[in-house]
Amino acid sequence: MLNIKPNFAQERGLNSLRREWKQKRTFMVYAPTGSGKTGLAAFITAGHVSRGKRVLFIAPFTILVQQTVTRFVEYGLSADDIGIIWRDHPDYDPSRLIQIASADTLIRRDFPDNIDLIIVDEAHMKRRALLEIIRDSGIKVIGLSGTPFSPWLGQYYENLIKPTTIRELIQRGDLSTFEFYAPTKPDLKGVKTSVTAGYGSDYNETQLAEIMCGSDLVGDIVDNWLRNGCDLPTVAFCVNVDHANFVTMQFNRAGINAEVMIAETPSDERHLIIHRFETGATKIIVSVGVLVAGFDSDVRCIIYARPTKSEIRWLQAIGRGLRTAPGKDTCLIFDHSGTVHRLGFPDAIEYDDLPSKSDGMKEVASRATKEREEKLPKECPECHFMKPAGVYVCPKCGFKPLVGEDVQTDTQRNIKKLKKGEKVYTKSDKQSWWSQIKFYQRQRASMGKAISNGWCAHTFFEKFGEWPNGLSDFPMEITPEVSNHIKHKLIAYARGREKSAPAGKTEPSTQAGGETQKIINAKHRMADIRSMLEKRA
Repeated sequence: MLNIKPNFAQERGLNSLRREWKQKRTFMVYAPTGSGKTGLAAFITAGHVSRGKRVLFIAPFTILVQQTVTRFVEYGLSADDIGIIWRDHPDYDPSRLIQIASADTLIRRDFPDNIDLIIVDEAHMKRRALLEIIRDSGIKVIGLSGTPFSPWLGQYYENLIKPTTIRELIQRGDLSTFEFYAPTKPDLKGVKTSVTAGYGSDYNETQLAEIMCGSDLVGDIVDNWLRNGCDLPTVAFCVNVDHANFVTMQFNRAGINAEVMIAETPSDERHLIIHRFETGATKIIVSVGVLVAGFDSDVRCIIYARPTKSEIRWLQAIGRGLRTAPGKDTCLIFDHSGTVHRLGFPDAIEYDDLPSKSDGMKEVASRATKEREEKLPKECPECHFMKPAGVYVCPKCGFKPLVGEDVQTDTQRNIKKLKKGEKVYTKSDKQSWWSQIKFYQRQRASMGKAISNGWCAHTFFEKFGEWPNGLSDFPMEITPEVSNHIKHKLIAYARGREKSAPAGKTEPSTQAGGETQKIINAKHRMADIRSMLEKRA
């Protein structure tokens, strides 16, 4: 008897399985992030074990083997009933009713005897030896996947059970909301497509890396995060090791602690990286092909820099940021790959049937793809926020595009191009300036030469003709452009004071020393603050 109660999605899934159990042998359960996939497996397993039946749970990654054992015991299954098939694990015992196996270890060994039910985790991943067992063994099989979109699934599983959707989970508050921004969109013309293991057809990785390692694209990734990432715990998804190392190096040069995690990263080192990430010592984990399963840390920002055509790869990555957490309002997603333009929002990718290369499913999939294309989001040309289809005025910055302007956007820069060549600053540009002005203020304070908030606000107003209302005070290292602007302002101020001084008289600072200058500076600051408050009112 388990010590947990099924949530709404688990209850629906269990009821659907009961209704179909006698009619079908193989089932695929759609279990997106946040629906309680491991809990559902525990309920199914407990029901079989209570009748003396043997269950084999197959995990595709070694990290999921021990996680599943831990969760099963937490939920109330007896540890004495669980045997582990994973290398030379000390808890290997083929006589126990519950067998939790690493897929790779299981493939290399004789299949366990007298299994009554097979549960396959991440069942969209293609392992031919396991698929042959599913097809030929005659054993009941339940596949679990948050992305059951592989084109061959319909050949091995008879029925899709869909207890919930990502959209419903978000609406219920079981998953976080998201905000998509598309700061850059790489040119992928000429990049070839090839079949990948587990993800279907996708871009050639070598060609992708050559494009994505461009200094401008990597610079955009770092610059955009510094401007808009709000210092949030972040996972960045890159193409390959070279790309990940390049991105990590650029973040480190900018003073942001980032670390690389790849498939070859040893397990102990992975745990240390995740620990540093969870404690805030590491701000960004840069991932290549990992952190798509079994990673439940609090992620509040996703950098997606790995262009893909694969809905599976897309959802697996974005799902890392959709888990809820205390104090988390939403997940920021910065798409530097153009994928959101191609595949759309994660909650819009849904199938009601299992795809298959035969049985007419190709036409069904084609229709579904066409329908999704009509619902693809569009990018706001002002702030790069991805608007839902049919939304005209940007819900983020309020920008209302001119006729035809909402069709195509210049995503290579942070400015909108006008016919006359006039530069129009975006909200992100203004935030960048304000953050640098606040950095300058902090820099001056550390030197014992403090400047007021009023001075900062007036400097911003002089540049943009508006006050920095609603902008974050998070400081960002000053650039030559802003530094030169401030220097010019100070020089112009000094020259103005010289011209306004009466002939034959010197500045008060030379007559009465530092104390007089301090009093004058204080009066100027008070006047600045009063002026700013009056104009805001």
